Parts: sequence; C-alpha cells; structure tokens
Amino acid sequence: MRNKPCFDFIRGKCRYGKRCKFTHESKPTSKAPPREPCPYLGTSKGCFKGQRCNFSHEIVAGDGASTQTLQATARSRPRTELETGFREWTFLIPRQNTRFQVVEIGNFFKMGWDLVSKEHTETGQQIIKKLATEEGLAMIKALADEQADSVELEMRLYTFKDRTLPFFRTISHPDILSSLILEIPLDTICTFLFGPNGRRAINLFKATTSALGALAWDETAKDEELTSIAVTASLVVLERIVELNQGAQVIAEFTSIVNDLSTTIPEQLFQAGSRSLARVRQRLGIGAAMPLSGSCPPQQKSHRPVFELGQDLPGALSELGPRHDNDHADIFDIKILPTTDEIQSPRLEYLPSSDPTKHHLPGLAGLLDRQFRLLREDTVGQFRDAVQIECKRLTQSADAQSPPKRQNNGVRNIIYQNVALLRLGFDRKRGLQVVAEFDQLHALGKKGAKEREEWWRNTKQLQIDAFVCLVSSTGRAIFFSVCDPSPTPPPKRKNGEEEHEVRSTGQWRASDERPNLFKRADRATLMLNPVEDNSEDITWINGHLGKAHKLRQSLVEFPGILLPSFQPTLQALQKMSRTLDLPFAQFIAPEGQHAGDVDIPAPAYSCRPGFAFSLETLTGGEQLRLTPGEPFDDSTLREKSKLEHAQQLSTINALRSCLALIQGPPGTGKSYTGVAIIKALLNNRKAAKLGPIICVCYTNHALDQLLEHLVKDGVEQLIRLGSRSKSELLQDLSLHHVSKEFRPTKIEGHEKYQLYAKLDIALDEIEGLMPGLRDPAHWSNVKDYLENHHNGHFQQLFGRGVDEHGFQEVHGKKFSILNSWVKGAPKRLASTRPVHELLSVNLKNMSGLERSALHKHWVQQSTRELNHRFLHVLDSYRQIRDSLKKCHQELDLRCLLRAHVIGVTTTGLARNLDILRRVRAKVVVFEEAGEVLEAHTLTALLPSVEHAILIGDHEQLRPQINNYEFQYDNPQGAKFSLDISLFERLVHPQSRYPKLPYSSLEVQRRMYPSIAELIRSTLYPKLQDHPSVSTYPEVDGMRKRLFWLDHNEKEDALPSNPAQSFSKTNAWEVEMTAALVSHLVRQGIYRNQDIAVLTPYLGQLQKLK
Repeated sequence: MRNKPCFDFIRGKCRYGKRCKFTHESKPTSKAPPREPCPYLGTSKGCFKGQRCNFSHEIVAGDGASTQTLQATARSRPRTELETGFREWTFLIPRQNTRFQVVEIGNFFKMGWDLVSKEHTETGQQIIKKLATEEGLAMIKALADEQADSVELEMRLYTFKDRTLPFFRTISHPDILSSLILEIPLDTICTFLFGPNGRRAINLFKATTSALGALAWDETAKDEELTSIAVTASLVVLERIVELNQGAQVIAEFTSIVNDLSTTIPEQLFQAGSRSLARVRQRLGIGAAMPLSGSCPPQQKSHRPVFELGQDLPGALSELGPRHDNDHADIFDIKILPTTDEIQSPRLEYLPSSDPTKHHLPGLAGLLDRQFRLLREDTVGQFRDAVQIECKRLTQSADAQSPPKRQNNGVRNIIYQNVALLRLGFDRKRGLQVVAEFDQLHALGKKGAKEREEWWRNTKQLQIDAFVCLVSSTGRAIFFSVCDPSPTPPPKRKNGEEEHEVRSTGQWRASDERPNLFKRADRATLMLNPVEDNSEDITWINGHLGKAHKLRQSLVEFPGILLPSFQPTLQALQKMSRTLDLPFAQFIAPEGQHAGDVDIPAPAYSCRPGFAFSLETLTGGEQLRLTPGEPFDDSTLREKSKLEHAQQLSTINALRSCLALIQGPPGTGKSYTGVAIIKALLNNRKAAKLGPIICVCYTNHALDQLLEHLVKDGVEQLIRLGSRSKSELLQDLSLHHVSKEFRPTKIEGHEKYQLYAKLDIALDEIEGLMPGLRDPAHWSNVKDYLENHHNGHFQQLFGRGVDEHGFQEVHGKKFSILNSWVKGAPKRLASTRPVHELLSVNLKNMSGLERSALHKHWVQQSTRELNHRFLHVLDSYRQIRDSLKKCHQELDLRCLLRAHVIGVTTTGLARNLDILRRVRAKVVVFEEAGEVLEAHTLTALLPSVEHAILIGDHEQLRPQINNYEFQYDNPQGAKFSLDISLFERLVHPQSRYPKLPYSSLEVQRRMYPSIAELIRSTLYPKLQDHPSVSTYPEVDGMRKRLFWLDHNEKEDALPSNPAQSFSKTNAWEVEMTAALVSHLVRQGIYRNQDIAVLTPYLGQLQKLK
C-alpha cells in the first residue's frame, strides 16, 4: 500500500502527515501524462497554487526536455509593490514596552491611507484587519490621546491634516465601508473610538470640529475639494460611531459637537456628507421637527363634518393592552410569521388606513408602518386565520371533531391529518430537519405506488419549498418548508479551498428509510425544515418525537405561498423603520398636508459645478449637452433622434428630475424609452460617478426583455441577479456565473478556512448529540447525566462498568443495569419520598415507585441538558453559516461593484438588499412600476440613490394582492388601498399628498386602429396611432379582427376532494379554444408561437396545455 502515491500530498496537503498509508514522494512512481505549462509561472507574481496547480511547473529546454521544476510559491516569487508597502507599514507599529513616537504615528496613518487609496482589495482588507487588532487599536489610542492634549488651534489643525484625516479617510473609504467581511473589524474600531462613556470620541471630535472650522474659513486654503472631503470623512466616521453606540443619544456633548459642526462649516461643504449629518441628527434626536429641504409648504387642515369611530391602536398604545405577544407599536419588534399566541387571539389586528392624519406615527415612519402592517396582513393574515380554524377543530373532543372542509375565506389550503413527527436529522447546508408522517389521502389508498407517485407529481402538492404549518391539539403551531429528502452532496474540491466541505453529512439517512409520499398506501412521509430559529419550537419538537405521543396533529399546506416572496420585503421595511433613510421622503411621505403640484429638483450628482449630460447616444453621435436648471434647445434632438416627440420629452424630463415618472399606454414604447434613458446615463457614467445602474422589474420575463435590449444595443458590464432567467443570451451574465471568475483574497481564503474548521467542529458536536435527542430515555443519556451531576448514584449503578449496550455480566449472565435497578426493588419497600430527598438516598433503599420517579427525573434532566447543549451548538452553527455566507457574498459584491448595469426583480432585490445597499448605486430604473406594490418600490429605493426613474401605466393592471378587503375597488377596502402602487399614488395623489409631474407617451405602434379604439375610448383619449399600424394585414381565416363571444355553458363542477384543485375550469371553452387555434394553424400562415391564448385560471391553463 505504501507504494501507491498520496494524491492529497501531490495536490499540496495531506492531513495525515507521517501516519498516511500512501507514499509522500514528491514524484509519483507511475509516469503521468504530460501537462501543459503553467501560464502564471513566468509572471512577477508567480503561481499562487504551487504544487496544487493542474499545469506543469517544469522549465522546458529548446529540445523539449524538461530541465527542472520550479516551486512558484508565495515565498519564492518577488513581492509586489503593495505587499512591500503593507509590510513596511506594519513595521511602523512599535514593539511592546516601547514609547510611541509622534513621527511614527503620523507616518503610520498617512502610509495606511496611501495604501488604501490605491483601491487594491486585499491590501485594504489587511490594513483594516490589522487596525482592529490590539496593536492597531493601540496606535488609534495614541492618536486620540494626542488630539486631546493638543490645545492650540494651530496644532489641532496640523494634527488633523497630518494624522486624523488620513485615518478617517482610511476607515471611511467606500470599498472598506461596503465590505461584508470587514464589517466586524470596522465595528471594533468604531466601538474603540467611542471609548468609556464616549470620552475618547468626544475629545477626538471636539478637536476635529475646531480643525474643520478653521480649515473651512482659512482664506489661504486653496483646495476647497479637500476641505469637503475632510468634512465628509469626519461625518461618515461620526455616523458609524453614533449608530453603533446607543449611549451617544444620552450624552449631551455629542449634540453640541453636531450643532457646532452645522454652524461653523459653510453649507456648500456639506454636499457629499449631508446624508451622514442628517442621520446623525436623527439618531441623536436633533431637529426632529425640522422640515426636510425641498418639501412643500403645509396647507391648513380643512374643516369638514366627520364622525369617526375610535381606533384600537397597536401594542401598548391600545387602551385594552396588547392583543397578543406579537402585537407591538414598533414594527421592528413584530415577528414576520404569527406566533401561537397571535393565532389564538380573538381580537382583530391593528390596520392603519391610507389617511396619514390617522396614523400613530408621522411622515415616513407612518408610511413604513402602514405598508408593513397591511402587507403582512395580506400575506400572513390569510394563513394565520386558516391555522386558527384548524387549531380550534383539533382542540375539540375527538367525538365532536368534524372533518376539515374547504374554507371560504379566500385562502387556499390543504389539510393532512394524523401527523406524527418521527425523528430529527441535520444537513450541513439546510440545518435542522424533521421527518413527518401523515395519513395517505383517501383517494390514493387503493391506487398502486406508481399511480400515487404520478398523482403527487401532477398535483404539485408538498413539493420542495412548499410552505406548511404543523398544528397540534396542544395549541402549538410551527411553520416549516418542505425540503429535499436527499442529503446535500459533498461539493467538489477546488484546489483544497473547499476541502472542509468534503465531509459527508446526512449519513443517518443511509440506515433509515428516506421520506416518501407515495411508497405506502396507508401513510406518507416527508422531510420538513423549520423556517424560523425558534428555540421554544425546537424544544417542543424534541419532546414530541415518535409515534408514542397521542396528540391530534395536522399539517396545513398553503399552495402558491412561498416564504421568500414576502418575508424579505417585510424584513426590509422593518430595517428601514429604524434608519428612516428613504430617498425623496419629502415627496413620498411628507409630514403635514400638501396641495397642488411641486417642482422636482435635479439629481444631486448632476448639480456639481461644470457637469452637463452628454446626449450623443440620443442624437446618433451629434454633440448635444443638457445642463440641469438651464434652458435646453431641443432642435438637434428633434432632428437627429430616433425617438418620437413624446419619448424625447420624457427622456429629457427624466434626466432633469431626481424622481421622474413616465406613463404610457400599451405599445407606446415604454421599454424602448427606458433603454434610451439607460444608455444616456451610461454615456455619462464616469463624469457623474454613477456606479452601477440598477434596473428593477416586477417579473422575470420583463427583466429578461429589458436586459436583452441593452445587450443587443452594445451595453457591456451587465449582471443579472436571480436564477429564473429563461434567456439564453443572459445565461453567462448571471451573478452566479460571473462570480466564478473572481478569486478570493488571502484574507477571505484564510477566513473561510477557519470558518470551515469551526463548522466541522459544530457538526461533530451536533452529530454526537443526535442519538440522545432521538431517544431521550436511552440508558447512555442517564449514565452521562449521573456521571456529571450525581457521582454517588453513578458509582452505584455503573461503577463496575458496562458494555456498549448498557449490560453487565454476572456469573455468565448479562443483564441491563438500569432496567434491572428500576424493576428490581424489594417488595418490602413501599415508601414514596419526594424526588429531592431521593437524590441523596442509596439506590438500593428505594421502593419501586421511588425508583420510577427518580428514573423519570433523570430522563427529564438529561433531556433538558441535551436540549440546552443542542440549542447552544445550533446557534454556533448558524453564526458560522452566516459568516461563511458573507465570505461568499464578498466575491458577489466585487462583481457588482464592477458592473455598469445590474438587473433584478423586485423580489430578488429584497432578498439581496444587504449586498445591494453596499453597491452605492445612484440611479435606479423601475419598469412596470404601476404593477408593483408600494412596499416593494420603497425597499428598492436604496439609501445611496439620488435618481429614480419610474416607468409604468397605472391605467393597466394594479398590483396583485390576496385580500379583497384591502382593494381600492372594494367600498370597504378603499380606506386601505393596498393595491395602489407608489407610481399611481404619486400621479393621482390623495388630497393630502402633493401631485408630482409626469411625462406621457402618446403614439402606439402595436394595435390595429380598430383594436386600439377599445382603450382609446375608455382609458386613453389622447392615444394616437402610428401610421405603420394601419398597414397590418388581415387575419387569414377570420372575418373580423376583433369579436366577442358570449355563451351559456357552465363551469365544471368543483372536485369533491378539496385537495385536488382550487382553480376553475370550463371544458366547453377548452374545446372551443383548441378548435379555433387548430383552425388558424391550418391556414398555413401562422406558427404555434404566433398565437397567444390568455386565461385567468391555472386550472383552465392546465387543460388547455
């Protein structure tokens, strides 16, 4: 065996070392096929993979013979300039027990900034990591102490420019702030800067404030841009310190510092740092009542006769007290999914109306509160009520129970009865899993296994990711998602990088039968994954495993409801309620009542001196410039542009306004105009320092179409988020595909290596706890508990030793120590002492009842201890997985920062909100804005956005919601109007909101005039027909282009089993439509893809297919 080579050693690492049973010779004994030479071997950096490289590291002579092998490792290759610079920078840190020199401190921070300003990712990460260590923090402390000691203004100014400003610029660099893996080191630095009771930060920023004031008003200072940079960097650092340390809110000195900054520094120097200043003021509660700049003057409240009923406010604000444990006045404290107490509550939830004067919170806070509560009630409230009905049914006595029926409250659900939780499992990717069993559906009991399999597959019930709720007769309700019963396959090795991932998980399933819905005729099993990290639910599950528990339990499925479709948006609204950093809040959620039109200012980035939009992409290369705020001569645009007149005006207005609205009827070229605007913005990307432009669409289909238009028009550096694209053109532009081309830095690689090592330890601990959790009464659990807590009883039972099955051999006979003791009490003993007395009594002197009671106590205590350890390890596992996720997202972030255009759906944006907030995008473009719920639009307005363009049509489809009680067209739901999009609300506002200007497109190129007349006479009186639509040919096989068919054929009867279908079908219409399509195809002119059939019902769609 030793003659065979060790492939792990050849790749660069073998964890067994000298104990390995394979040979560790550097050259394998068998001759390997020739390999291509490594392309990186001759470069200055060398090959970073060393022996793990798949290419040859041999130098080939002219005759083709290999001469020698080079070890192109990091040690042998020459250091780069940045690596040498970082090494010299670390040498400036004094050794222990040596005094800090003033010159060293200044050089240390100036050199650190010089390295970070080169924007080399790995070097920046190394510097911030080093600053967060004990040695780095000591240098920061020396800087802060030096600031406190320098009293004279001249000295403060010199110290600030020479030391403090380079340090502030280092830790406030955009790439550093946006990094995911540097979040903890940065928090460490800023928390240290705050110091005990905030004294270190107070002294530092008092000196900084006076230095900034002197710098701003110094007539000899010629570099105004540097002064503005200094102000911005100082405010960014102060903002982070205040956000991290809540104690700053009660320290008066911080308020004085902010007020001094606001009064001593000219307003024009705050342009880049205005947002940071506003957030600091908001966090400290300064000027909360001050109106936002650019807002409209409030109008006097109109006095009209009203009769209002009292409103039951949320949480502690209610006169009756909170409704349940999940009823709070602050939406940040509300759990997304309903709690058991909420499900059982008889009181109605607090639902704020669309009237802002009736909100319990003003302005933006009230808007976010309203959107969160209504959206949550529209989604969560529907299945909460369904679970409540099933819970009441289960809590009835068995004789009084009625079978579950189809509910008429609008929510779709399927109920599976007699559920039992069989066992626990754990998967390294998915986490905790539970195997559940329930009664096979009655209609499938007499079918064969293949028929059952086909039925489950066709009905698409209980598919992977299906959202379900376990309801118990105890009143407990736990939400799960259905997951794949197959264990996560081990990922492929990537040159040792993913070496820790290779360890197999889910091995317990090899000996147990995998869950299966169709194999048995009487019972079906499936794998469930808890959707919330709730310790109480996990403890309850652990205590109710197995078939021995005679609880009445059901599983309620909610077809069509996916947790990722609403949870990320609700969580984003919660975070926004804390930061209140929504752009354009003065127009979207003004405080007070407003009337009439408002003027929308230009985007902030376009207001810099000397900036003007270059419009060559609109004029075919002809030079044309647009300066915001100045008159614009559009004669060149009209002559040279391919856009029609209304599209030209819409484009110019969109570039001029920070919040632009473009409305257009069907076929008027909304997407075409959007592409023209995006191309014009990309043409000015460098001059305006825009960063990536984010394009948001409601559907994947619309997003694919928009991005395809951009790609075909030559737009480069485009990335699409999400995996639901069906476009072949965009396959190589997905973030998942592009990120594979990026290599992690050393810091990231080291971080992942350490995290994978910690993950292995956590998984080993979980694997060790699993047997005890599956069988809490097992003798080994009692043995371990006694050994740790009751050594006397342990010695009496197990002191002589037992085998692996808990048996002991006496006189050639084996017997179970624990069972023999429990059942072997002398009959003469009949005492019944309490358990706390038995803890100090000899085990032999206990009666049978006492032994049973004490054994039960041991099992309970050991189970409690096991659960406590399991929850602790589970928390550790989740933290490690979250940290690993951040490491992987760091690569995604670098990809996105290099993109020019980022395409994403509204749901995808909410899921990736954390990483997209770090991209620092200034422009966001919305397609289909009239079909998007306001909550989704609000979450897409990232804090960095300075320019938002909404393109849509509020006269077409409104956003889709579940609850008719919240619809605008419902007389009772008009007060909520949840289905009114932000686009529609801004174009046609209520009386208390301002009306924003918008552009309209008027020429349609899609419909024949007689068809266009349908919408012209009803919705769009100004709609015009382009001459090209009048030339459309007649439809072969049809006498008329448009006709209506009315019939009296009834819909198909609903199936008796409510689990089979929720939709509606009409067999006569299916046959008629199929015949009509066949007739058109037979004309020989039209192909299948030329004909579209639309139906509002999924059931009808399935029959048509």
